[in-house]
Amino acid sequence: MEASPLQSHREEIDALDEQIVTLLARRFAVTREVGRLKALHQLNAVDAERERQQALRYEALAGRHGLNPALVAQLFRRIIDEVVLDHRAIQSAMDARPAA
Repeated sequence: MEASPLQSHREEIDALDEQIVTLLARRFAVTREVGRLKALHQLNAVDAERERQQALRYEALAGRHGLNPALVAQLFRRIIDEVVLDHRAIQSAMDARPAA
């Protein structure tokens, strides 16, 4: 028996969700490397100017793809908040290491 259109759409959504999670994992792997570099060079976990530039970029991306800019901003704000927490944890771990 052939899948219903509803079931087909749900399967496509499930596949897209998996892709989103995979991309998010890749993004966090890269931001962890950024966190290590920031810690190594004693840079602040928060870069307000970069965040401001990114917020403008996210708004433009949302508009280009027909998405609600507020939704996109909220999603990325949550991701960035998690990245900052991760960067601070990396810095704390590096600070706690005994000097060589």
